Parts: sequence; structure tokens; C-alpha cells
Amino acid sequence: MRPLLLSAAFAALLLACSPPAEREAQTQQTPQTPQVQACNNVAPNMGRLVRIEEQMAVAAAASDLRGGAIAPGVYDLTRAVRIGEATGWRGERAVALEVTEGVDGGTTFDWASTPSGSGETDRWTATFNDSGAHPTISYTCGRMGDVAAEFTAQRDALTLRIPDGANGSLQLEFARRS
Repeated sequence: MRPLLLSAAFAALLLACSPPAEREAQTQQTPQTPQVQACNNVAPNMGRLVRIEEQMAVAAAASDLRGGAIAPGVYDLTRAVRIGEATGWRGERAVALEVTEGVDGGTTFDWASTPSGSGETDRWTATFNDSGAHPTISYTCGRMGDVAAEFTAQRDALTLRIPDGANGSLQLEFARRS
């Protein structure tokens, strides 16, 4: 028993006295998997790729988005228009927006966007508040902050105009999936 205790004590002493470089190497050998938070599981329809169009100055300035009741469901982006100096995205992408109503009457937007030729999907979740004079989108996952929004909702269509960049906005037109 005594030789066993001496061996264990000697092993503990060697481990405690090992140089820091060896301890760091042992620590680095166990890779840490980054925790990625998925905001939602909405899947864009890759058969509906959209490229941002440049604004038609007179038509975009004159259009007034009048609100309405947004029907729950999944919507696919059918058109995107850059207004002013919006940054937007490059190339084509598929975008889906799922609209759900909570038990408390709130509306949730779950966004998923995948560029053509890429497997990386950009996702965010937000609360949409259309009560009062100025509708807002309050991001709860994937992005931070609140943004002013304008919208028009019809039976199977939704148009959102949201700020993008310092001096512009994007007008996004969606059709509800059947």
C-alpha cells in the first residue's frame, strides 16, 4: 500500500511541476466548439432568388405604405428595391419571413436569408409593433436594437420598408406561401 501511495504522490508532484507550455498544450488539445445561437428554423426557398433593384425615384418617393392586418404564415421575398443610399446586399439571395402571433397579441418576425451559391443562412428574430403612429421592429436575436418600419399588408402579400445604411432604406415585397 505504501509503494502505491508514494507512486501516486510522485505522479501528482510531476504533474504539478510540469512547465506551463506543456499545460497549455494539453489545454489546447481539447477544442472548444463555439456555441452558435440559431434564432429560428425558417428555410428560404432557393427557387426564389431576388436581386436588389435600384429605386425609381418618383415611384418610390410617392408610394405610401398604409399598414393593415398581417396574416400569419411564411412569406417569400419576391422583390427588393434600394431607396436612397441603402447598402443592401450584393448578388441574388432567397429570403423567407415567418410571421406569427403570440398569445399576448404581439407579432413575431423570423427572418432567414441565404445568398445564391452559399450554404450560410443569415437569421434574425424580432418583435413587430404596429400600434401607434410609428411601427417598429425590435430585434430579439441575431441583431440588436429597434428600427422604424413602414408596411402594407394585404391578404397574401406584405411590403416592408426598413432603414438600411446611414441614408437609405430597403423596400421588401413578400408573397405568402400557399
